Amino acid sequence: MEAVLSRLQVWPQWQKSKRLTISGVHEDSTTGTRAEEFCEVLLRCLGRSCTFNKELWLLTELRTTQLRAIAAKEAASADLVIVSVHHAEALPTEITDWIDLWVKQRGSRSAVLLALFDPLYLGTSSSIQGVLREAAKRGKMEFLARSEEKPED
Repeated sequence: MEAVLSRLQVWPQWQKSKRLTISGVHEDSTTGTRAEEFCEVLLRCLGRSCTFNKELWLLTELRTTQLRAIAAKEAASADLVIVSVHHAEALPTEITDWIDLWVKQRGSRSAVLLALFDPLYLGTSSSIQGVLREAAKRGKMEFLARSEEKPED
C-alpha cells in the first residue's frame, strides 16, 4: 500500500508530519472496520512518530442536522477524509449532504479524499467514484479509490 500512498502529492508532507487528522463516514460495521484497518496500515507506513486524530462517523449519525454539521466541520479541516461504503448506484443522501457541507468549508490546505469499497468481484461503484472525484475536485483535494482485495481461498 505504501506504493499507492507514495504517489500522492501530500505523501512527503504526511511523512514529515507528527499528527494527521482523519475524518470519515462509513455505512455499517463492515465498512467501519475497513476504514479502521486502512488507518492502521497508514499509521504503520508513517511510522510511530506520527499520531492520528481520527473521527469516523456512522452513516445514521449524519441524519441529525447537528451531528452532520459537526462531522462536516471535522472533515473540512482533515488531512484525510474517508468515505467507506458498499457498492451501489449512488451515495446515500446523508453522505452527499455531508460532503456538500464540508466541501464549502474547506480551506486551501492539502488533503486527500479516500473512497473505500467492497472487493471488485462484488460489483462496481463507478458512479459513486465519479461523485467523489468531483467532490475532491471542488474541495481542491487529491482523490484515491480503493477496493478490498479478494480474500484468499
